[in-house]
Amino acid sequence: MGWKHALRLVSSATLISLAQLSVACAGDFVIGVINPMTGPGADMGTWARRALEPVVTELNAHGGINGMQIKLIFRDDESNPQKAVAAVYELIQRQRVNMIMGAHLTHVAAAISPIINQAKVPFIVFGTGAALIDPVKLPYSFRFNMTTAEEASVLVSYAEKNGWSQPAFLVDPTAYGQSGEKMLNLELAKRNVKPVAAETFSMGDTDMTGQFIALQKASPNVLFVWGLGTMLAQAARSADRVAFDKPVLGSIGLHQEGFVELAGSAGKKWAGTFFRAFTRSENEPAPERTRAFVDKIAGLYGSQLNKSMSTIMSAAPWDDAIRDIVETLNRSGAKTGDEIKAALESAPPFHGILTTYTFGPQKHDGYDERDIAIAYGLGVERAIRLRVPEAP
Repeated sequence: MGWKHALRLVSSATLISLAQLSVACAGDFVIGVINPMTGPGADMGTWARRALEPVVTELNAHGGINGMQIKLIFRDDESNPQKAVAAVYELIQRQRVNMIMGAHLTHVAAAISPIINQAKVPFIVFGTGAALIDPVKLPYSFRFNMTTAEEASVLVSYAEKNGWSQPAFLVDPTAYGQSGEKMLNLELAKRNVKPVAAETFSMGDTDMTGQFIALQKASPNVLFVWGLGTMLAQAARSADRVAFDKPVLGSIGLHQEGFVELAGSAGKKWAGTFFRAFTRSENEPAPERTRAFVDKIAGLYGSQLNKSMSTIMSAAPWDDAIRDIVETLNRSGAKTGDEIKAALESAPPFHGILTTYTFGPQKHDGYDERDIAIAYGLGVERAIRLRVPEAP
């Protein structure tokens, strides 16, 4: 059953009344968390939980939200939009949540955003796709993450700086990949540049040599890739098999656990957008605040982490988001969906681990593009990536 069909099964009036009832009946402030705990996005869902649970324990010890204890209810979307739709209805109808957070995967977030907004439940979304945030169409959605548009802007500007005017694309077929391709094309169009080739791949492909042979024939001088880490690792291995040697730049998917663990030496020079706070140069360490955060998480979960702690950075936006939300709601006293929306729109800037977040009535994306870097996906040292020389 598709999400559009599922949406028709429950009237918006019913959803709204249930959301309002949740506020009236709740002794706790209940936050539903929908995220991939299994499937290709599982590393992001795992880190979200690792971030949220200890922070909420800390915040509850200091009074929670307006005297209410914060209660977390986690649901695994299995990296699947249909599973996420079912979870949304359960969280709104049965759990009567005050807020929903999650949906790191753009195609999953796209499926559930209209439903959550119809119910007037605030939605803190982490998927990067451009269409996920729209203060008019999706007025209750706010994002504490970099956006696909920002990533594309940083990548194309860097390519332009290097004189790479013959780009090619390799993207996945999901809303995530398609959003990346769209934003890259928009940035290239500003410079009167068109891609010389555009290839795609199916989810689950392990051999993309055919795509890279076609790309070789088009003679690009830079390749932009957009997809999830496991698939980009397969792309890197396929590129290596046909000796594709052009610069490769991509999205934050190049920093997922799947890429770090599977790409091997083939992905050594592949670089993607990343949180600048989690990067270093050859002569400059990562910020002290970032290293302290890494040490804190490692102290909590050391026995469960891999050696490099490669995707610990996925925890940081969640730490930032929940602290900002709690501070904002305690300051404002907001309780209902409309009150929470207004409070977030009028909140002062919040200085987080990753960036300074700012929101407004027409600005529901909080991340500052200036805090996006380009870093190598491999060579991780305690979660810190090496920035590409001369890149942001």
